[in-house]
Amino acid sequence: MKKMRLYIVEFNLTAKSPVTVEQGDVIIDKGYSTVTVRNVEADSPEDAENKARPKADSFLNELSLRYEINLEIGNGCTIGPQDSPTTRHIKTRYLRVYTTGGHRKKIPRVLKEVEIKPSDAKAYYRKAAISQDPFDEFRNLYLAIENVASKIALAKGERPRSELKTLHFALQECFSSNEQLLKDNSHAKGFVDTGDIFLDVARFLYENNRVQLSHSKASRDKKVPFNPDDEWRVQVSLHLAELVAKSLISYEDTHLLVPK
Repeated sequence: MKKMRLYIVEFNLTAKSPVTVEQGDVIIDKGYSTVTVRNVEADSPEDAENKARPKADSFLNELSLRYEINLEIGNGCTIGPQDSPTTRHIKTRYLRVYTTGGHRKKIPRVLKEVEIKPSDAKAYYRKAAISQDPFDEFRNLYLAIENVASKIALAKGERPRSELKTLHFALQECFSSNEQLLKDNSHAKGFVDTGDIFLDVARFLYENNRVQLSHSKASRDKKVPFNPDDEWRVQVSLHLAELVAKSLISYEDTHLLVPK
């Protein structure tokens, strides 16, 4: 049996970090194109890389969701033994490089530490945030919404139901004490106000966008790439989709994730 040891793993980013995160097992430094995972207990460099990658991605998901800092892991990483718990970067003499086949608020310059709460929905949210295509951005925001909505229904003991009803139920649970927030952010082309804001938002996101972006049958309403009107209609729906996604993920962090 191989002896376990501590490794430090630096994954290359596709862009320089605009912020420094000072503490924690996963950190970044302003101006560096790397994200560093420390205190990785593994029996080999390859094992260290496999254990570090999910931590790095979960960390980047939190940055995207909480601070609108959207970074993506690129090709290659550097792995070395860890000298001390305070090590931030791998010393050159230890280098072992692997090549593998990555309208915002003001970005903070320094963060003390980023608490990581892993969530599939956060990965979808970050994928949406780095997308340059409105169709892809909406699809990933909706996947984040759908993911948490299904968890809320399960946690509340709801029986399997249609996707629309599950979303309607989740919106009621999440926004029950602040439905005005939904009303204030629901002014988009194609939105129909019937007086039930939860059902109206669910229908707008699901029927007007999700379904029409996922099906292309000639007999059905659909959103078509390169059609300026369709692309504009999706574009103006992104604000509401992002609000719902962030709110549901916040609900998940607060009510659904059990602290370790």
